[in-house]
Amino acid sequence: MSGPGTSRRLEGRVAFITGTGGGQGRAAAELFAREGATVWGCDLRAEGAQETVDRIVAAGGRAASLHPLDLTAEGGARRWIEEGVARFGRIDVLYNNASHAVMRRLGDADMWEAWQTTIRGELDLVFATIEAAWPHLVRQGGGSSIVNTSSTAALRGLPLPESGPGSSTGHSAAKAGLLGLTRQVAAEGASYGIRANAVLPGFIDAPVTSFILDQPGARERIGARLPLGRVGRPADVAFAALYFACDESAWVTGETLTVDGGAVSVAMPR
Repeated sequence: MSGPGTSRRLEGRVAFITGTGGGQGRAAAELFAREGATVWGCDLRAEGAQETVDRIVAAGGRAASLHPLDLTAEGGARRWIEEGVARFGRIDVLYNNASHAVMRRLGDADMWEAWQTTIRGELDLVFATIEAAWPHLVRQGGGSSIVNTSSTAALRGLPLPESGPGSSTGHSAAKAGLLGLTRQVAAEGASYGIRANAVLPGFIDAPVTSFILDQPGARERIGARLPLGRVGRPADVAFAALYFACDESAWVTGETLTVDGGAVSVAMPR
């Protein structure tokens, strides 16, 4: 069997990936490019997005990006989709990785504002890219894949594992909403040959979690609470997304894949 990066599972395809400025988005962009895809990315962080493009091109891959881009702004998602299709002629994979959440506890003075920002930044923006891409995906006549990033927060209520701003009803609700959105998109897309699936990451070492993991001993304490004994890496999620993006999952739609080191499904001894 070929090792990672040698099988070219996405040869000749165009993969649209949101949030490519670092973390899981960068890991997916680099992996998909190694697997043969042309990557069209975007991020609010222009420097990080350009660095991802430069890394892919330096490694012999094909990539471009629209940045800085705020997908929550009016027309932002449609602009990204339309410019990508105009540039590359098609869209074979839409990987909705980007998100923005404001974590607050119930009772916090600004909870309502945090809720609205999080729903827009984690649910609305995913719907916006799908809605903008839909006519192109239908017109292509099948073989396309939508991959949405949900979270284990969609499956259980849990405060953040280390000191921080607290758990968030908005985050949990948005990520659970993504599961319903994914299944409905799968149902409506089936007759067009459009698949939709979701990846549910657990605690991942990424820029968004750095404020937690930078605390002394945090990485070790969090890893010790997980059945597989370590914090997740962006590549762990990227490989799960690759499975949904490529033909190896051609008979899979409306499904979810939890990538969390066993946290949800495996009980740890007390």
